[in-house]
Amino acid sequence: MISIIIPIYNAGKYLTQCLESIRMQTYRDFEVLLIDDGSTDNSAEICKSIANSDNRFHYHNKKNGGVSRARNYGLLHAKGQWICFVDADDWITHNYLQALTSQKPEADITFFGVYTVNPDGSQATLTSTPVYTEKREHIEEAIFTLRCGDLGDILGWTWDKMFRAEIIRKNNIRFPENISFREDEIFTLEYCRYITSLRIIAQPLYYYRKTDDGLTSKGLQPSELLPSSIHLEESLKYYSHPELKEHILKSATDYRALNIYANPFRQIKQNLDEFQKFISRNPQSGLHFKMNHLTQYLHKSYWLAYFYCLIRKI
Repeated sequence: MISIIIPIYNAGKYLTQCLESIRMQTYRDFEVLLIDDGSTDNSAEICKSIANSDNRFHYHNKKNGGVSRARNYGLLHAKGQWICFVDADDWITHNYLQALTSQKPEADITFFGVYTVNPDGSQATLTSTPVYTEKREHIEEAIFTLRCGDLGDILGWTWDKMFRAEIIRKNNIRFPENISFREDEIFTLEYCRYITSLRIIAQPLYYYRKTDDGLTSKGLQPSELLPSSIHLEESLKYYSHPELKEHILKSATDYRALNIYANPFRQIKQNLDEFQKFISRNPQSGLHFKMNHLTQYLHKSYWLAYFYCLIRKI
């Protein structure tokens, strides 16, 4: 059985289309966990209606705590052998589950193509080159391509892949609840530490709706910069691919630097000390990804970096 986890918060405008696209799947052996994260619109009524008419849909209501907490709640209650995530304002193709379950041999993680839907209704297709591999070096090469390839960074999206539930349960993998932007990438990188096979399907199976008020439009908040850097640094020791490691390190370094820039009047000496310790632990090669002005100044001098932050903020 496949468990589909849907975090829901005030998604009534799009929710029926999302749930109907799942209900009409050609593959029938699935459960849907509807995690209502304290919605105040008609989302609860829509969820209860489909749950009452189809016993594969299970409605859960919880106090509002953010998308990561809602997904983690779903992981605690999921019973399937495989885990998929769908966002409440998106929808899937009618053969989404059939396509995922028909791939042989099974892979620990399966990525697939997506349709991106713009606010004006226009669509684009994002697909990567088909891959199946059980070799760790090829797995990491595929991960690097998904993060840094011609399509941009499409690695982290939670909803463009299928996960093996056993790996999540055995290693207690969860979404970081103190981060609400790119938390799905952190989850994916942690999950991929443990995989021994990877597949990419070129076929698009998911419709991703771009909205102006979505989480991906707001970027990292100042309070999330340091936690994001810490999570990314933790991932470094599990990967060997040089360019992938450098790209992860660049993100972790940039987030550390931006944490200082965002808070130039608070704990500046402590933050600068911590940055120096960070780059001592993680030497920056700069072979493939150049440092920005802020990280360059931070490498040269405490106070040069501080005055740069101060002047820019003023």
